[in-house]
Amino acid sequence: MTDLRSRIIGDEGSFQRLASYIPGFAGYRERGIRRKADELVRQHLVGLLDDLIARAQQIVGQWADAGKVAGLDKLDRVGARLRRARDDLRYADYGYTGWWDAAKIKEDELNNMYAYDLKMREQIVAIDGAVQDLATATEEDLAAKMAAMDEQVARLQDAITHREEITAGLVPSDQEPPSPPS
Repeated sequence: MTDLRSRIIGDEGSFQRLASYIPGFAGYRERGIRRKADELVRQHLVGLLDDLIARAQQIVGQWADAGKVAGLDKLDRVGARLRRARDDLRYADYGYTGWWDAAKIKEDELNNMYAYDLKMREQIVAIDGAVQDLATATEEDLAAKMAAMDEQVARLQDAITHREEITAGLVPSDQEPPSPPS
């Protein structure tokens, strides 16, 4: 994630670089860079969830066309939970401003947050695999696959909530998100 911060710094103009020489401005600027990096990471995760939701909607259409109405309501509920998780990420507060302060945040805490975000991305990829499995589900294994996917979505929602607690300063940043089931 250091590359992301470097990219943000590289995209700054001459004014920002000049202003960084003003006493006190450097800390303000660093906090802004960290907040922007956080926003970019969240946007990436939201994009992954948007793609995932679109694939789930395609499966709903395929099931409806094939007459598989038994699982449509469950898949629709899981889709609603995915949309809620996506919106929680998209519209998440930046968190407690003090968490982003250069004087208070430690590099290892920031790295822990990036590792946490990476694990959330892995959870989204696992859910994507579960969605793809649903496309080929038979009536016999549909309930089990739906339950497994629903559990993965619940874990993702818990991870998003926990992330908000971290940035709000309510819990330590070195706690890992709930891991996806294997």
